[in-house]
Amino acid sequence: MVFSEIPLEEKQVALNKLHSIKTELAVRNWFPGNSGNLSLRVGGFSPDQFHFAVSASGTDKPVNTSEEFLFADTAGYPCETTRLKPCKETPIHAKIYRMTGCGAIFHVHTVYNSLLSEYYGDQGYVPAQGIEMIKELGIWELNTEIQIPVLPNYADIPSIAKLIPGTFKPEIPGILLRNHGIFAWGRDAFEAKHHLEAFEFIFEVVYRGLLLPPRR
Repeated sequence: MVFSEIPLEEKQVALNKLHSIKTELAVRNWFPGNSGNLSLRVGGFSPDQFHFAVSASGTDKPVNTSEEFLFADTAGYPCETTRLKPCKETPIHAKIYRMTGCGAIFHVHTVYNSLLSEYYGDQGYVPAQGIEMIKELGIWELNTEIQIPVLPNYADIPSIAKLIPGTFKPEIPGILLRNHGIFAWGRDAFEAKHHLEAFEFIFEVVYRGLLLPPRR
């Protein structure tokens, strides 16, 4: 489906959803400075024919304006006439959409995900085991251990996107950039937010667990 064929109502619904979620996450201080970004697929779920609404570059997330999002194509380039520029991580969003067929991707910077991604950066993943919230990612095995991928945080964003296939784990709906933040995704905006909240809970538990004294 070409962008001009997507109903205006569908585009507006996507923008309204992103605005609402942005406001909710900003209250939690998950967008310090002008960090973080959100995106939502529109116009179908074909891996090679889709568009998505994505945060514009440099927006102040706690502040509501009429120029917070724009629409991009499968490569992450604007697909409409606009003076807005896609956020710098848009190529990562585009890559994840093409690989997973997901419907929404949310990227936030928090203290816990930044600290753990750096602490476990050389290992290439953050381990988490036996945490109840892992079930919220759709993984139900008792006392299971998961490995949340950590990618290097290069200044050249397309170079990061190229690394995603090599570390991608289909059962884990998220990846970390080292000392940067997490990208969490889902079938729709509700599930993506659900997964993001689960990851952030897991990160806090893992971090606080590292601070506990050894059991005698």
